[in-house]
Amino acid sequence: MIIDIYSKIKIIGYTVVFVVTFSAPLALAAGPPQGVDSAVWCEQNADECSEWCAEHTEVDICQEPECD
Repeated sequence: MIIDIYSKIKIIGYTVVFVVTFSAPLALAAGPPQGVDSAVWCEQNADECSEWCAEHTEVDICQEPECD
């Protein structure tokens, strides 16, 4: 009886961890893909560009005022 309760709690715990892990959005912006002009990417993805530039201030496109 007690073993059944613990096994159900364990299953519920794993289910909660699984749902939380895979339903959470990614916190890191990946930046422009390789082979794509970063200026064009920043124009098309303004939110991702500003997040990415917050961590990559040394990149040329991040120095421009459009990316702020």
